[in-house]
Amino acid sequence: MPTFTGTLNSNEIFGAIWNMIISQQVFANPISTDSASIVDSARVDGGLYGDTKLYYSTDALKSYEWANDAEATNLLALHRPDAPQVQAITLDIFRQIPVTVDNYLTKRAFADEGTFAQFNGVVLGWLRDTKRVYDLTTYNAFLGCEMTSVGKQVQTVTGVAVAEPATEAAARLEAMTLGKFLADLFAELNDPNREYNDYGHLRAYDEGRIKVIWNVNYLNRLRYIDLPTIFHNDNLIKQITSMKMLPKYFGTVNASATVGDGSTVRSLIEQDIGNNHYFAGEIIAKTDTAPAGTSYTEDDEVICKIVVGDLPPMMSAFETSTSFFNPKSLTENHYLTWGHNTLEHLKEYPFITLKASS
Repeated sequence: MPTFTGTLNSNEIFGAIWNMIISQQVFANPISTDSASIVDSARVDGGLYGDTKLYYSTDALKSYEWANDAEATNLLALHRPDAPQVQAITLDIFRQIPVTVDNYLTKRAFADEGTFAQFNGVVLGWLRDTKRVYDLTTYNAFLGCEMTSVGKQVQTVTGVAVAEPATEAAARLEAMTLGKFLADLFAELNDPNREYNDYGHLRAYDEGRIKVIWNVNYLNRLRYIDLPTIFHNDNLIKQITSMKMLPKYFGTVNASATVGDGSTVRSLIEQDIGNNHYFAGEIIAKTDTAPAGTSYTEDDEVICKIVVGDLPPMMSAFETSTSFFNPKSLTENHYLTWGHNTLEHLKEYPFITLKASS
């Protein structure tokens, strides 16, 4: 049916009168999703006092050959450890969602108090739902586009291509190839090495602390196409986690101003460009140019991101709801205001990008 234009329908029998509106229903719960689980897992405490969390990273010490009696003269020698690396995560982004409602003129568009109250309730509910959309899309786009090439933190899985396998044999081989690659990588992470953190510090990680954030396209291929051909081998299934994101969130940040192409260029943040408003992850129109560093181009070669320990932190400064009644216009302004940190991965931990061979 077309959009309602305010015109009532003429009665089929008495053309001089008009058929009435039966009822009005306002759709509630517009944002109902479990996709926010990733950003919820990344939340860390902030607060109103102070603005920075400091993360200290230290390296292994050194051993030397012991010289028995000759060591007596070294009794007072000092052996200071290397200075720690310190990463600062700062609360420096503050945002606000405003909305105006009233209890007078708007009522004239509704047939009864109940429907009007439902409408106002949904409108005010959008304050928190909009923040939920902001948190989810902003964090997912960050997570899918964040990348570090230090050490061995970008790797290509030879034998896994962007295109789905054409035959059952190829699907079976793809699943086994990816499963072995992950098993080998996890074993390497479990052994002391310097290749999987930005500081080059000596680290070893328990497999139980490893988190895989899957491109759902590759996860579904592995789960529903590849694995059934090898009878759901448990050694492969255990590498699958519940953390997953849509392919649209994985990409490469555009360092320079980029014109939208209507298909693969997406907004990295919530922003206004021209007459359009974009949430993170939304396709930028061909008529708009995103400023440098605020957009990304989808990369369908990214299989997953692998992190160890804590997810990159989403630190909350505060969250407060306020309102203001204007007695002159009989309107109510409602605001939701909050703050969080600039998103970045923790250099102490691995942040690995696995890519398919093109």
